[in-house]
Amino acid sequence: MAIRYDQKTKDEVVAFITKYNEENGRGGQSAAAAKWKLNPITVKAWMEKAGVSSPGKSSKKKKKAGKPAAAPKVSRAAKAAPKAATGSISSSLKRMVEIQEQIQSLQSEYESLKATL
Repeated sequence: MAIRYDQKTKDEVVAFITKYNEENGRGGQSAAAAKWKLNPITVKAWMEKAGVSSPGKSSKKKKKAGKPAAAPKVSRAAKAAPKAATGSISSSLKRMVEIQEQIQSLQSEYESLKATL
């Protein structure tokens, strides 16, 4: 049967963790779990409910919510190509044609490899 803890105990545990983390940098949740013989998942839930962030490695929620989109991979030729001057239409057009040729070349290579399977 699960033990129900009163709000006073929960607040005491959260305060202990906050103080421990301020003094030591991290490890307060583990210390509190050991001191009060609590499940670390329970302690984490109490911390989240209290609105206290954990100082350790970035949490999964942060990674999921704020995960930036992966940058598109750029070929060596595209990296080596000079950047077009702002407003220079002809240089932009030349770069686009070069990139389209690279794409066509890669597509034909893919098709030939696919045919060998």
